[in-house]
Amino acid sequence: MKKIVYTVLALALLMTGTGCKKFIDGYDVSPNSPSAVTNALLLSNTQVAYFATASGQLSRMSSMLVQQTTGINFQSRDINEYVILEGDNVNEWNVIYTNGIVNLRKLYAQAGAANPHYQGISKVMQALFMGVATDLWGDVPNREAGQGMDGKFSPVYDNQQVVIQDIQAYLDEAITLLSKPASANVQLPGSDDLVFQGDAGSWIATAHALKARYHNRLSKKDAAGSAANALTSVAAAKAAGLTSNDANCNAIFGQNSNEYNQWYAFTVVERAGYMVAGASMTNLMNGWSDPRLPYYCTPDSGGGYNGCPVNVQNDQASGIGPYLATPDAPFPIVSYAELLFIEAEANFRKGDKAAAATAFNDAVKASVLQVTGAANPAFEAAQAAETAGSITLEKIMTHKYVAMYGQIEAWTDWRRTGIPTLTANPDGAVSGIPRRLPTVQDERLYNPNAPAENDILKPVWWDQ
Repeated sequence: MKKIVYTVLALALLMTGTGCKKFIDGYDVSPNSPSAVTNALLLSNTQVAYFATASGQLSRMSSMLVQQTTGINFQSRDINEYVILEGDNVNEWNVIYTNGIVNLRKLYAQAGAANPHYQGISKVMQALFMGVATDLWGDVPNREAGQGMDGKFSPVYDNQQVVIQDIQAYLDEAITLLSKPASANVQLPGSDDLVFQGDAGSWIATAHALKARYHNRLSKKDAAGSAANALTSVAAAKAAGLTSNDANCNAIFGQNSNEYNQWYAFTVVERAGYMVAGASMTNLMNGWSDPRLPYYCTPDSGGGYNGCPVNVQNDQASGIGPYLATPDAPFPIVSYAELLFIEAEANFRKGDKAAAATAFNDAVKASVLQVTGAANPAFEAAQAAETAGSITLEKIMTHKYVAMYGQIEAWTDWRRTGIPTLTANPDGAVSGIPRRLPTVQDERLYNPNAPAENDILKPVWWDQ
């Protein structure tokens, strides 16, 4: 509106004579409505959008489906009982495609070859957004997504196999672009990069770790090949610097109300009492005397750390703890612990159990250090001292399940492996634990290419 007002005023003045031209030069453009968006603003905007995607509704939903948490009231109870409808995640879908993919395509094109680091980060971010979309919805728009300005208002849905191939291609391109020297850039990312402040090396390490994640994703499709490819990318991520928790890729939050960590905003500020800790997870952790429990959970009514069973509405159970629910608590996007768990699983599939045990032990230690800030020798002696003779896939994936608390990856891993063993909510609207999300309502109504998939028990391609 302001831009229109300024323009109309300028035109009116111009019509009275040319003597006023110099006086009004520049005042026909509102400073509050810039005609061009900077690379810096596009980058920050897409990162904030991804923070919401990774740690918001989709994160909470995933945690309930794998019983890390239990929804006991209102919409959280609906999710806990598998009442997941086509209108539930329209906002999340729109954030992925509008705030994410559209703006990333713009950033890549606008930055151009003169700014390869901006382009490289945009490709890593594109891989992150598309990874969430395809993991949760299966076949999704990708190659024609975000091209409304080119007249593609109803993008074709690419099959998941192609989307994952494209994700790998985005990451390869990102690594190439980010490997170019700083001197090859006209403009370098800095504080506008909320994650790494423009550190290209950290983004390269993250890209390699994401490649390992999506190679590993294909464990059901190609057990041996996915393991070999994942291990190659694990080694590359470590060589690039992902060798400790200090190199983790995290979503960043602040102390102001519009900057809050999404778990804190939901479970403490906006929707207190909707969710509590899940018994499936706390039972495991109590059995291990896990030092992460006081960080993952708040004390229950008896002073212990005990979650709620999946089909019970117990508001006296432990709540969501400070690890997730603190105003400015960082949220893991890609972590050293995850990389090590991938290494352990891939080595186990490869048949190298000694390497699998070593990676597993390091992964458990890294997770404890990440969550608590300190090593715990007693816990490590009990839970992180596996050998080639004692390591099992169940141990690897069960500990990864706990380490990935609150992350979408926990649901993804459970779908791939069936570990840990979970019993579906007997009060659920469907007869099993959901394995995908339904096509969102807006797509069904307005995109004739949308598949209109409503069977939430139907596995996505990599889960078949």
